[in-house]
Amino acid sequence: MRIQTGSPARGANFFKREPLIQKSWDLLESGEHILLAAPRRVGKTSLMYFLMDYPRENFSFIFLDTESINNENEFFRRIVNKLLKTQHVKSSQKLLTFLDKHKPIIKKVGLEGIEFGVSDQHDYFGMLRRILHTISLEQGRLVIMLDEFPETLENIIADEGEAAGKHFLQSNRELRQDAELSDKVQFIYTGSIGLENIVSKLNVMKTINDLSRLKIPPLTESEAKAMIQALLAGLPFDLSAAIIDYILEKIEWLIPFYIQLVLQELRNLHRDRSVQEVTRDIVDQAFREMLEQRNHFEHWHTRLRETLKGSDYNFVKEILNIACESGSISSNEIMNLSVKYKLEAVYKDLIGSLVYDGYINNHDDAHTYRYNSPILRMWWRQNVAN
Repeated sequence: MRIQTGSPARGANFFKREPLIQKSWDLLESGEHILLAAPRRVGKTSLMYFLMDYPRENFSFIFLDTESINNENEFFRRIVNKLLKTQHVKSSQKLLTFLDKHKPIIKKVGLEGIEFGVSDQHDYFGMLRRILHTISLEQGRLVIMLDEFPETLENIIADEGEAAGKHFLQSNRELRQDAELSDKVQFIYTGSIGLENIVSKLNVMKTINDLSRLKIPPLTESEAKAMIQALLAGLPFDLSAAIIDYILEKIEWLIPFYIQLVLQELRNLHRDRSVQEVTRDIVDQAFREMLEQRNHFEHWHTRLRETLKGSDYNFVKEILNIACESGSISSNEIMNLSVKYKLEAVYKDLIGSLVYDGYINNHDDAHTYRYNSPILRMWWRQNVAN
């Protein structure tokens, strides 16, 4: 297993969490549509790739990252083009007849399949629905995995308004509720922001109440230790049990991303400074080196700056600043800040976004919020709060 902190882990680099994998298959084999719920950097995309790379019998998958899409018609066009490259539809006589009627908008025909061009004049939602109807039960179930779906919803709302966002959610629900597709097609949605929080703001929770929520928690301590041992097999040094415990204590929020970042910095110290024995002081140095790499954590701040404007951004930034300096922030403090920024009606949704996105939690005390990870707290204090 190799350290991989950028792109999603696949194959031998994916750390298999058997209970989570089994839960995924339990839901899929029960015919459920799934919402993968977890903050950023916990491995949602890697899990979807694993399901796609190692499918069970009678299942096949297509994966689409929808983050850059800002239009409903374009969203469904992208799915259509992805679908047309699969064996599910290539050999379908019904599909060939259907495509013959749509020759004018076919962009290209090649070895990989057919691709439709961009056209505002064509209903790609209806086209996708009709194509899905051509799928035969004999070909097994098709699982359509849509990564960064909440970002797509946010893009549509920003560019076209809330009514367009609501329509987009309803269109997706119509596909999932189509009785002719229920035995043949399933959907998995995921993203680095909370879909439920966005939908709640729109007051249309009914559009996603048919999704089964699959939570991806941080690693357990035993899982984290097993992951470290798997990574050490490919590294030129070893770690004592006491040092592994010390690393996990400093990370606290045991997500694969943080574990790999620490081991990556230890590898750099071993190579660049000829470190032979990893001590507590060396681990501390690795953490300092890690925090100096802005690119590792800048996305946490960038996400807030890009999606929140004006009072919303200033409100959440002050919450994170206070929690950073004081170690925690109380519900009363948050409520008072909501009055200061005139956000009394929506501040709970903003707090929900911070919780979902992995900034803060109130696990120890329902009325007190603190950073999920000392690492993010230290980085925020060093680079944003001051």
